[in-house]
Amino acid sequence: MSLFLSLRTNLLSSLKLMLSKTEETLCFRLISHIPHGLLPKSIANSGCKMVYIWRDPKDTFISMWTFFQKQRSDFGPLNSLEESFDMFCRGTAVYGPYLDHVLGYWKAYQENPNQILFLKYETMRADPLPYVKILAQFMGYGFTAEEEKKGVVEKVVNLCSFETLKNLEVNEGEKIREDIPWVHWPNSAYFRKGMVGDWHNYLTPEMAARIDGLMHEKFKGSGLLEHDKLPGR
Repeated sequence: MSLFLSLRTNLLSSLKLMLSKTEETLCFRLISHIPHGLLPKSIANSGCKMVYIWRDPKDTFISMWTFFQKQRSDFGPLNSLEESFDMFCRGTAVYGPYLDHVLGYWKAYQENPNQILFLKYETMRADPLPYVKILAQFMGYGFTAEEEKKGVVEKVVNLCSFETLKNLEVNEGEKIREDIPWVHWPNSAYFRKGMVGDWHNYLTPEMAARIDGLMHEKFKGSGLLEHDKLPGR
């Protein structure tokens, strides 16, 4: 519980710090784990563009669990994978219920698709190029025909690829972010594998079935699971 409260406090502190800087600039970028329903009205009602990326909850859990295993903390030993998995399924893990988090942004996207771009990690990872074009267009900076002809989109994809970012010097070894003193993880912890389906190396078939069942029940009738199956997506 102390770890959860500490992380929650740090998240809110980070948000307040970022928002305080908006008076100094006309354009800012906010990266957050905050559920849509808890976003400050100054953000939710501002008309700003939001890009939301969701991921298969099985890989989401494994990514989160392995990430916390690398923390530098004085809170004592972490929960086992089995204990953490049960908490994740019950919605009592850090950052709250993941499926509710996804559904909240999905509903917000349905209400205002011009403000929120709703994407899935697996589909982007499989073929990132069209999604880079979609993202650029959504943000109002679409590629010109000349830029596409010159291979600019491909260059952006390579420059921003998981492999490129992971191998940057700043993200290697045990370097930590000096601008956020409460961070307990080295920069390298943010770039593990980025692969799809790594949960197979950690979860039993029964555990996978439990998450899948919860996901289908939660998203039933919402249209979310069919989103990436639509023509042109």
